[in-house]
Amino acid sequence: MSALTRALRAERVKLRHTLAAWLVPLAPAVIILLVVAQFTFATVHRPNAPDAVDVWKSFCLGMFTLWNFLMLPLFVTLQAALLAGLEHGAQQWKHLLALPMPRQTHYAAKLCVLAAMTAVSTLLLAAATPLAGWVVMQVQPGYGLAGSPPWAWLAWRALASVAAAGVLIAVQEWVALRWQSFTVAVSVGIAGTVAGFLIGQSKSLGHWFPWSMAAQVFAGNGEHLWFVVIAGLVAGSAMMAFALWDCARREYA
Repeated sequence: MSALTRALRAERVKLRHTLAAWLVPLAPAVIILLVVAQFTFATVHRPNAPDAVDVWKSFCLGMFTLWNFLMLPLFVTLQAALLAGLEHGAQQWKHLLALPMPRQTHYAAKLCVLAAMTAVSTLLLAAATPLAGWVVMQVQPGYGLAGSPPWAWLAWRALASVAAAGVLIAVQEWVALRWQSFTVAVSVGIAGTVAGFLIGQSKSLGHWFPWSMAAQVFAGNGEHLWFVVIAGLVAGSAMMAFALWDCARREYA
């Protein structure tokens, strides 16, 4: 059994019944409830779409814009801090680093868990979006939702959102492990989220900023989609390589 496999199994055990585990389904549930409440209590108009498929895409766009712009960066921020806090809070570093495995394994395992939780939460939102759409059909029939949702289109955009967030995931996990203070990790994430909300609205800069790259998947006509997917994966891999090097050389209190 490889060192990474053992570390991943240990992470699974440590995550049982924790806030980090509960946030995986709760975060997309909040988005679903907010959108359903908006359509239930607000006056909405049918989007300028030629057919039912385009109406579905417009509905999914609104759902994932809220997720990618705000909830996803905050989700990654909090989850990274909670994962690191499992070791920082209990002063487990001396024990972990005494184990017969490369010290980089601990960052790699945390990163894999954070990426997996982000992917699962995003895909849960994609799976629940048609359910929210069905509720909208009942409370706002004039909106124009009808028929089946574009499942393939929705699944691809959800996976693309996770890939575009690759560099954000790597950066936030490194920050959370590098500094023991929960406040530092959360402050970096919140500052990045606020800046990403503003920068993400720029056509020239939005697809370059890690905290707004995921939002570009649904922005405009998707002109930056492939860029943010590739850049998120490549830059995320580069950040991971740097973090592994840093974890191997530094001492933990």
